[in-house]
Amino acid sequence: MKLLKVLLVVMLFFSMTACSSEPTNGDVAGNTATPCNAEGEITLESVNEFLNNSAGLGSGDGKIGNVVAVVPIDHIDGPRNETEFYAFVNYKYKARNYIKYQITYLSCTCRSANVNYWSTAYVELTLPDSGELADAQIKTLSFDYDTGPESDHRYLAGFWGDSNPTPAGATYEQIKAQYIPFFIDKDYNYISTISVVDDIDSALYADGEDRSELTLDTFTGSSVSTNNIIRMLNAIMEYHGTDEYFVK
Repeated sequence: MKLLKVLLVVMLFFSMTACSSEPTNGDVAGNTATPCNAEGEITLESVNEFLNNSAGLGSGDGKIGNVVAVVPIDHIDGPRNETEFYAFVNYKYKARNYIKYQITYLSCTCRSANVNYWSTAYVELTLPDSGELADAQIKTLSFDYDTGPESDHRYLAGFWGDSNPTPAGATYEQIKAQYIPFFIDKDYNYISTISVVDDIDSALYADGEDRSELTLDTFTGSSVSTNNIIRMLNAIMEYHGTDEYFVK
């Protein structure tokens, strides 16, 4: 939460100063000197453009970081109260036929502030031959090592920020072994139709090699972690759709 508050304070500061004043020293509305768009307003798009062009972030000559972004995410808590929130894409790298991402988001909010850690997921999403976002698939999903097929598994690209075990007793190891694999190869056409675990068909969940005995009941009471994984996947796939590959 502290990081989000800092971001909001910075955005408010710019809205009261940079966007309300006339351009100076070669600065013009819509360029990368301030997080303002051409109309002198701060939007999520203009903030992301500012972040990627005002310093060493982004891509191209002179950049030491990768593309980053602030993205909307529909957070859900245990009682199923929904909150419009933000996640942070702190890494994007386009490979031959897929894109690698790190996305950091807040999952469990029932903890005290001193352990209110955020989770970071390492996600690989395909660039389908059709050029349609609906056909983009989840190639890799990890909260620890970059476990993609082309990885040498040397880099700890993710971080599990929720408790282990969860308050209901499900462990991260169970989520890693049983729940996360369900999403591999699922496309956005499917992911966009689910928002909570209850939306997953039990027969579909148990489909596949060595999954016939698996049940979603294992994670009953651990809905904050499992539901917000779904919310995170929807957020990163929607952001995936803004890549130039999908822009007609």
